[in-house]
Amino acid sequence: MKTIQVCIAMFMLAAVPFGCSDDDAIDDIKIPDAEETGIFLEQDLHVLYLLRQDDLIEEQIISVMTDLENDPNNEDLQAQLEELENQREVNTEQIDFLNSQIEEALSDVSLRPRVPRLGPFPPPPLPCDCQDPLNFTALMKVLLEGNPEGLSVVVFSENQEVLAEFGNIQNFEDTSFIETSIGENIDFQGVVTVQISKFFPPIQDITTYSITGNINL
Repeated sequence: MKTIQVCIAMFMLAAVPFGCSDDDAIDDIKIPDAEETGIFLEQDLHVLYLLRQDDLIEEQIISVMTDLENDPNNEDLQAQLEELENQREVNTEQIDFLNSQIEEALSDVSLRPRVPRLGPFPPPPLPCDCQDPLNFTALMKVLLEGNPEGLSVVVFSENQEVLAEFGNIQNFEDTSFIETSIGENIDFQGVVTVQISKFFPPIQDITTYSITGNINL
């Protein structure tokens, strides 16, 4: 599938407790503090990417609707609005799918790394100036819930130099997560792009998206 590269509005990775209501939850299996260890959930990042896409779609919908007020019989604008609304519906379905994956996987995990923007939170003002970079204090492992087919995590510098390629795919503890990692932390400070590819069931194909941020060691 065509590579999609965007800047996503995110803040520093943080660990947020996840309260399990299941008495059988395995309390001794914990995903370490993402801010300190650089271990994070791929599905969380994918949800953030899709939320940013939703922001952009909303901006376009508002713009087209404004144009339609001035030209209500414009068939091209009507078609654009319908397409944007369809895109938003697909986006919402994909977010719901990812959230269901996350919740199912977390049934045996008592702590998770989370990115603060995973709501609930109020929508951003429009137009959305959402270019605050993600700040990595460390970037060591990606945990994936689901089939690792097509999984690839590559970190690039601004000049497209490959700084790290994640490998060593294995099971994470006794959970349903798949872990991919690098041997040691990235010896680099500055702007990076983290490109993630994976097989995505809702589209039955490989999807690729990119996150731009800073590594601050």
